[in-house]
Amino acid sequence: MFDCVTLKGSMEIALRDANTGEELERIHVTNTVVTAGRAWVLQHIAGSAVFGGNTTSPLSYVAVGTSTTAPTTGDTGLGSEVTRLTIQNFTSSNLTSNPPSYQIECSFATNLANTTLGEVGLFNSSGSGTMLAHATFGTINKTTSNTLGISYTVSA
Repeated sequence: MFDCVTLKGSMEIALRDANTGEELERIHVTNTVVTAGRAWVLQHIAGSAVFGGNTTSPLSYVAVGTSTTAPTTGDTGLGSEVTRLTIQNFTSSNLTSNPPSYQIECSFATNLANTTLGEVGLFNSSGSGTMLAHATFGTINKTTSNTLGISYTVSA
């Protein structure tokens, strides 16, 4: 007999009017945890003893893009990335819950990602880096009169 840890995640995305704060649109979607992301998790579990002191950087970026092509486990990047931001908030209070989870949040200001968006991903680098998860959603048209908030929950 053996135990299996399955990573899964979901995302809430909210488009708001920048002047009034009124929520214009909200989408909830589950993501695909990609092969490279699962390998990244194992590297962190095994630590530097197995990887010669070279474990990869922690997740710290959210990227959005314009592609709506369904994610696959072999993805290593977004289909058509537009903007990548540093994660602004980590909430880890549910790490002792069953199932354990943590949540990241970031907000794209009025001057960022102004286009028709259809995908999001979690990364460990401001450059290409390793992608943990990838999700697509019904498109959102973000303009300079909107802000876009993303809340991403990862659980095991």
